Amino acid sequence: MSTVAYKCPNCASSLVFDGASGKMICHACGSQFEPAAVEAMYAAQTGTGIDFDTPDEGYAASDVAQMKAYRCKSCGAELITEGTTTATECPYCGSPTILPDRIEGGIRPELVVPFVISKEEAQKMFEDYFQGKKLLPNIFKKDNQIAEIRKLYVPYWLFDCDADATIVYSAEKRRTQRTDDWEIETIEHYIVNRSGTMSFENIPVDGSVKLDNKISESLEPYDLTKAVPFTPSVLSGSLADHADVDAAGCEKRAVERVEKSITNAIRSTVTGYTNVSERSKGFSSKGGKVTPVLLPVWLITTVKDGKTYTFAINGQTGKLTCDVPTDKGKAFLWGAGAFAGVMGIGALILHLLKKMGSGTMLLVGLLGLIAAFGVIATLIGQLKQASSQTSAAGYSREGGLQLSLKQDLFLYTKTNRKKIEKQEQAS
Repeated sequence: MSTVAYKCPNCASSLVFDGASGKMICHACGSQFEPAAVEAMYAAQTGTGIDFDTPDEGYAASDVAQMKAYRCKSCGAELITEGTTTATECPYCGSPTILPDRIEGGIRPELVVPFVISKEEAQKMFEDYFQGKKLLPNIFKKDNQIAEIRKLYVPYWLFDCDADATIVYSAEKRRTQRTDDWEIETIEHYIVNRSGTMSFENIPVDGSVKLDNKISESLEPYDLTKAVPFTPSVLSGSLADHADVDAAGCEKRAVERVEKSITNAIRSTVTGYTNVSERSKGFSSKGGKVTPVLLPVWLITTVKDGKTYTFAINGQTGKLTCDVPTDKGKAFLWGAGAFAGVMGIGALILHLLKKMGSGTMLLVGLLGLIAAFGVIATLIGQLKQASSQTSAAGYSREGGLQLSLKQDLFLYTKTNRKKIEKQEQAS
């Protein structure tokens, strides 16, 4: 397996790509170099720049197909990586290593969004996360240890798409009038027709089966205006994977988000009605450009009671998400406490006002339940749990929805009359 380890021409220490400056940096002597200059210098010194190593013949054929061996250029260690890994670092000496034939073996990324968040910053974000999380299970707070923190470039596909939708709604306008003897409800029925188009660009879908879509989508958005053209040197000092899900396999997810976006946009144009329901919908999409990119993610795994939990941090923005569970026992206790507090204060106030009664206590109980659910919802929100993105609205091109049909057709009016009982009139 061919490997590349970029060395500082001044002191021969390892060079690492720095996303903030866009330079190859030597942490030993502080020298900085342009990535293109380093690559040209390396090619001139080494000719082909390729050494070949082979996997250990002791592995079974199925294992060899999934794993690759390489030799560290700095310390000579023979190491094993997954077959999709394109960049790594030696666990013995920390030397960053590029595996160029892994890159050429798959789809070459066009763009890379560099890391802005450092490892120290990511680790602090992780540690700070555990502070003040009332519903976090105790196992995450006691003697917590970071099992692994990885600087990973995740393969994504960026989809451009044009969408068309035609939706027919049933709609009602309700009005109620009262006389001395009658309550009269008037219902106007309508058919509402809408057709429109929307264009989207750069909808991200991760191409790695190892990263759950809920995690990857919770990290959005990335600022793609900061992306740089892909070169192998950009990966120095980071892990990087091939896309093990091709563009065709990711397209469905992008289209699902597009359909939800245009549906919501069209629905927002139907206003002025009391009730609206969808009767029928036609949707079509036309795919455009598909761009393979690498996006920066800090992946942090922690093991508790034999189970691995994943925390992910957007390496550009610092946005954090996780898949940790909610402690149901703690949630119940916090909810019960909120309920009891409201009931106690309410009962005291009513006692002082001498307005104790079943009706007033029932109202206080209702307020207690609202408070309990409100407290639980707030505390769950603190956990920043991963959730899938259902919309691609943030990726629509300037102008958004373009309506081609806006038609509201009146059908008929229905009137309901209800006689007001004498007892109701008296009250």
